[in-house]
This record gives sequence, C-alpha cells and structure tokens, in this order.
Amino acid sequence: MKKVGLYWIVIFSVIFTAVTLFSSTLMLILGETTDTHAHILMRAGFVAAAATTMTVFLNFKPKSKFLEYFIPYVIAQSMVFLMVFITSLITEIHPNAYRDAFFNFTGVSVIVIACLIGLDIYKIKKKKLA
Repeated sequence: MKKVGLYWIVIFSVIFTAVTLFSSTLMLILGETTDTHAHILMRAGFVAAAATTMTVFLNFKPKSKFLEYFIPYVIAQSMVFLMVFITSLITEIHPNAYRDAFFNFTGVSVIVIACLIGLDIYKIKKKKLA
C-alpha cells in the first residue's frame, strides 16, 4: 500500500509541476500576468484525478482487458464530476458543465486508451517476433 501511495504522490507532483509550468509560461506569453487561486486548485483537482487513474491502471490488473481500461476511466470520470459538483457549491457553473466535463474528459480518455492498446499490440507483436 505504501508503494501505491508513493506512485500517486510522484505522479501527481510531476504532472502538476509540468502542467503549471506550461500553463504559466503560455499565459505570460499571451500577456496574462495573473492566475487565480481557484484556477490553480481546479488544476490540482484534475491532476489528482489523472494521478489516481494512472495509479489504479498501473497497480490493478484484472483478467479482462476491458475492465483494465474501463475501471480507471470510471473512477477518474467520477472524480471529475465530483470536482464539478464541489465547484457548483462555491460558484455558479455553466448549465452544460457536466456535459462538457464528460465530453472533454472522455475525448482525452479515448485517445489515451487507444495509445495504450496500440502499445499493448506492439508489445505482443514484438514478443512473437523474438
């Protein structure tokens, strides 16, 4: 269990730092010199969802390939919806916030899952050739 927690902390820290540096650099280039605390906390929430998903994916290997990809997706999507809900308690959100969060997150997830499946296929073909 300690190992899983350490994975999560490392993954969260690396992703949050990289995304924050990229975002800050981009905003400065575009002339935006401030970043709100709420925006930084939301970024931390989304990175926490990503780190949790990656930790589950790396450490939970069910026999079914479908479940190997689906379970981390469901956990992460649930966390995203929870973040939208918590945000709605603090401030007014767009009427389509849940729909937008679903489509944005699902779109990224489909791309990531497709890449992971492609990587699995590549490993299988490489193993057969060896």
